[in-house]
Amino acid sequence: MEMLRQRVPLWSPSANTLAGRIHRATGGVVRVLDAGDTPALRRLMAADPVSNVSVITTLAARGGAGPGKGRNGAVFLGIDAPPETTRPPGQEGPAVGGTVTRKELAAACWVGSNINPVGADLAQAELFGLAVGAMRRRVSSIYGPAEAVLELYDAVGWLSPRDVRADQPLLTITQSSTVEPLPGVRTATVEDYPQVEPACAAMFTEELGFSPYAQGSAPYRERIRALILAGHSQVFTDPATGEVIFKAEYGAVTDDVVQIQGVWVRPDHRGRGLAATGMAAVVSHALTLAPTVSLYVNSYNTAALRAYLRVGFRQVGTFATVLF
Repeated sequence: MEMLRQRVPLWSPSANTLAGRIHRATGGVVRVLDAGDTPALRRLMAADPVSNVSVITTLAARGGAGPGKGRNGAVFLGIDAPPETTRPPGQEGPAVGGTVTRKELAAACWVGSNINPVGADLAQAELFGLAVGAMRRRVSSIYGPAEAVLELYDAVGWLSPRDVRADQPLLTITQSSTVEPLPGVRTATVEDYPQVEPACAAMFTEELGFSPYAQGSAPYRERIRALILAGHSQVFTDPATGEVIFKAEYGAVTDDVVQIQGVWVRPDHRGRGLAATGMAAVVSHALTLAPTVSLYVNSYNTAALRAYLRVGFRQVGTFATVLF
């Protein structure tokens, strides 16, 4: 889709004009979801619990599909599916009295500080891109299934992304690794926070090319604390200094899937096989939380990809991320 690109906007319109802008931009196909759409949104997400694990946890944390408060409040966008009519047991033939029409969603899209399409084909992703463009919302990234993400990004028309990572294998594992787990990998405690935070910041800077503190440190530090308090930070530390040598986090956890993020080995310990053995330990614990463990990785990070495949991960899809 070829179009004139624009810079990511610095402001967002009020909630009173938001629905109208989206309606005009998409011919009325895309709408802002409300609390009544929550059951349908959950059913849509449940169709692919691996790809949607992050946004499933977002919905759970928010408690429903309704829009957030304020002019920059986060929203779920949706495209309605044709009405689905169900009949009472034993009823045959044309629909008659007693039938129930259940509202379903064909696709959805989370728009907060990040954008995440859900169940969208190319045409639906294009419509979500037009809707997001009309919202004039400033975001950090667009991520999710590659085809939908790249089509949405093309449609929104924003200039100057920080990076476009178009090929990120989505991997899963459903059983413990045959690789011997690294002894000493454990769940971090609050006492580990002074060592975990700089390790997380180092990984972030190495991965994204800028400091997580560039736009304020409080939200980033609170995120690390929250992961530790939830029991979702795994570490292997130097017994003499307490410094983190290997770490990983469970960035999203549902009853069905644990998504691993933030895998990092201290530079002076790389090349010793710690990524594979450390991940074997991380996977073993994750499987006590959910039956499937997932992650996605940049295809150009061949060392990490090789380690994950050695652990036993297998590719089930492809993600893409556009960073701003």
